[in-house]
Amino acid sequence: MAGFIAGVGVTLSEHFFSKGIDSLWENKERLSLFRKILLPKYRKQKIRFSISYLFRIKIPTTNSYLLVMNRRIPNQLQPVGGAYKRYGDDSLFESWGYQPDKKSNGLGTDSISENDLRFFVSGKNVIKVIKWFESGKERECSGNREFTEELIDTKILDKTTFEKIFYKHLSRHSSHLRWSDYHKCYEVLIYDIFELLPTNQQKEALVELARVPMDINKGYAIVECEEIEQLRLLSNRTQIAKIGEHTRFIINDKK
Repeated sequence: MAGFIAGVGVTLSEHFFSKGIDSLWENKERLSLFRKILLPKYRKQKIRFSISYLFRIKIPTTNSYLLVMNRRIPNQLQPVGGAYKRYGDDSLFESWGYQPDKKSNGLGTDSISENDLRFFVSGKNVIKVIKWFESGKERECSGNREFTEELIDTKILDKTTFEKIFYKHLSRHSSHLRWSDYHKCYEVLIYDIFELLPTNQQKEALVELARVPMDINKGYAIVECEEIEQLRLLSNRTQIAKIGEHTRFIINDKK
């Protein structure tokens, strides 16, 4: 394997055999990312990160899923979840050329989204950010916060019934250095997929919720798998809401 890329004073071998090597380098996709980030085209740009988690909440004995309305994008349904939060001091992020998400080519930052893992860094530091995220240090690691904010605080689900939840990590989906026409920049997108493991009482509550006549003004919808594939929710053959593209991750291994 060639160890040097012309014009860049760093070798692949130095990184592959550096102390602390981990799963970041264990597949071709990550190797491709490593090679890309050595190129001036990416190293000299600001790269946008969006690192989130999504909940797969399936209605028992059906092929339907519970989605909620996006709080920022009008008339869009999506899975429960959102960006992870970061903790600790800012020195590490500042060393990477950190900039908060922008309204002009991002989603912006407010009091609710402060410290969300949606941000810009210098392209040369993309690998460092991914390694930091995978270490799990100084960041949120559970999905409880968004579950509570989007389903309990909004009274979509009963607080007592869903006071304690169980879930498992299904998969992680990554898209590295993809050009976004919407944000007008290159992005690294990472999604962790959690699956709710409801108790018998919670299963009954979800079934009852699915029996309530649909009204997206309540902030949620029970959506069929086929509708997620089509990225739209219909009523009487008329589209009443769009479904975020990333929602497909909760029903498929790949988008």
